[in-house]
Amino acid sequence: MFSNFVTSGFEGVISPMERVTHEVLEGWNLIILAVVLLLVVVNKQVYPRQFRQLLSVPSGVAHTNQLLREWNPTSSFIGYSFFLCYISMVALFVQKSFVIISRDVSQYNSFSFFAILCGCAAGWVVLRYLAFALVSWLFQQKDVVARQTTVDLSISTYSFSALLIVLLLILYIPSSIMVWIGVGIIFVGTVFKVFLEFVETRVFSKMPSFYIFLYFCTLEIVPVVLLFTAATRFFANNTVL
Repeated sequence: MFSNFVTSGFEGVISPMERVTHEVLEGWNLIILAVVLLLVVVNKQVYPRQFRQLLSVPSGVAHTNQLLREWNPTSSFIGYSFFLCYISMVALFVQKSFVIISRDVSQYNSFSFFAILCGCAAGWVVLRYLAFALVSWLFQQKDVVARQTTVDLSISTYSFSALLIVLLLILYIPSSIMVWIGVGIIFVGTVFKVFLEFVETRVFSKMPSFYIFLYFCTLEIVPVVLLFTAATRFFANNTVL
């Protein structure tokens, strides 16, 4: 009485569908996060005073004065290692953002794409510091540039520390909400960094506020706005033009 139970209703052709996965976690991602955590712990244990001074820079100009009287953070092991951490965390966050928003794991979730993003982030940092060096040479403001780079390193340390937490959540909970939280962290860090650099420059150099504003528009605000606009157009229209 059940002879047609299995065979009936299957006259059409069943086409196989490719399995879709939204997993963004790769084994090497955890290795990178572990290396970043290790560098933070090593710097905190080996250079405890310098570590505390670097984190206290946003508290005021007096803390920056004390730090720069004792050491130069941008040419120290802390500076090099924390900039490396910042570059790797920003690159990893951008990569996972591409994966989550585009849902294209095969194209964007590879180590080679991460390496390209690391190169772009490193080039961005190098270009900014070359611009700082050019300004220092043109206007003979070496001390002002030292303050700007110190503030930049301090805020970058806070930014990659917050991104580290967001990335841990993204790897196990791939959600666009986490992506926008990370974008918010980068945006707030950039705004706060510009504000602190403006204050440090204004207090120390006595330059007119209008010229300082134009200076930071050129080096900080305009490039970030252009990058954000290009990324938005890429995901909306698959082109940055």
